[in-house]
Amino acid sequence: MDQETLIHILDAGPLIASLNRDDRYHAWARDAIARIGPPFYSCPEAMAEAAAMTGRPAAIVEMIHAGEVVLNFDLAAQAASVLALLKKYADRKIDLADACIVRMTELVRDCRVVTVDRADFSVYRRNGRDLIPIIAPPARR
Repeated sequence: MDQETLIHILDAGPLIASLNRDDRYHAWARDAIARIGPPFYSCPEAMAEAAAMTGRPAAIVEMIHAGEVVLNFDLAAQAASVLALLKKYADRKIDLADACIVRMTELVRDCRVVTVDRADFSVYRRNGRDLIPIIAPPARR
């Protein structure tokens, strides 16, 4: 990943929502993905979650094959840091995909996470203390 350009890191939620017309975030996710445009960076863990939750693994792999989603995370190489995040946020029941996404934000300073999970990503911190910049649906009132 190029450190000098803004990187959009894609969480599973927007993909799940964009592929499911019944999802409450469907319209937002479709619009956000179209507005931002590829490439999106992500991790295999988030893509596996999206594939499992949508039941449409071929659609996810097609996006990867087309270069719309770039997998740029190696869990084996980042295992110690991801494990530390899983332990730190165990009270929030952080899942593996979210821990990997948080770690990705620590590796690339100039990034935004595209997520529907405003609640958790407003609590998670990168490098122990820094807010994670997100693009998310408007907060509910």
